[in-house]
Amino acid sequence: MTDKDWYSPGEIRITVRQALWLIQNLGSLREGHWPPEASSYINMPGTEGGRHRAPFTTPVEYAAEIESRLEKCVVDRIPDGLILESIECFGKSLESLATYFEMEVWSILKRRSKALSYVASGPSRRWHKTKKRAPVSYQDFKRRKR
Repeated sequence: MTDKDWYSPGEIRITVRQALWLIQNLGSLREGHWPPEASSYINMPGTEGGRHRAPFTTPVEYAAEIESRLEKCVVDRIPDGLILESIECFGKSLESLATYFEMEVWSILKRRSKALSYVASGPSRRWHKTKKRAPVSYQDFKRRKR
């Protein structure tokens, strides 16, 4: 895991560490469960105060957001987002991915790193135009960051 092993939904700003944590817990989020904190925090339905939403909507929304960002990470028909997800979610080894994609291990690591940086773009997606930045495709992002 990361330095901080748990984040509440209100803490998520999709930084690099938070994006990595969300990816590592993607299975639980897809099922509609927020990962439990190692301490005593339990997300009890009906204890959210004045919220009028089902308790599973927040985890599912984060899962959909992360999956959407991972799907954008494709270059030359090689899904860098899938490489990142395979390593962090499914525990695939770098060597097995390098063999599968017919690449060097360092290339797999570089693609993982670039995909994580692209996914961790904060609350606003990199490919949307905002007041702070112009939209950037994953291909342009990779070229710019070399």
